[in-house]
Amino acid sequence: MNPEDKSKVQSLISDLNGLKSRSPEESKFKEWKEKTEKKLEEVFGKSSDQYGRFRALRFFDFSRRPGPKDAPLREAERAQFLKALEEARRLLSRFTDT
Repeated sequence: MNPEDKSKVQSLISDLNGLKSRSPEESKFKEWKEKTEKKLEEVFGKSSDQYGRFRALRFFDFSRRPGPKDAPLREAERAQFLKALEEARRLLSRFTDT
């Protein structure tokens, strides 16, 4: 991975911190996820192990939540959301270490 690509992936890792709010916003998360997938596809290729491993992560599914869409996440939902973000951070960090 060249230094420019490494910097871009590290920027995506930094952006994760902004997603860890008390009331995560689905739109911000989706935007980050799409941006990350696009960057991994550019850097490693669509058929790469890295791209596939990121796409296989089990992120929190906002669309499956009961009740109003704008209701804050319950503690269990928030824990699931944060756990997936941490898994993504570790995975992306491994990609920059190679």
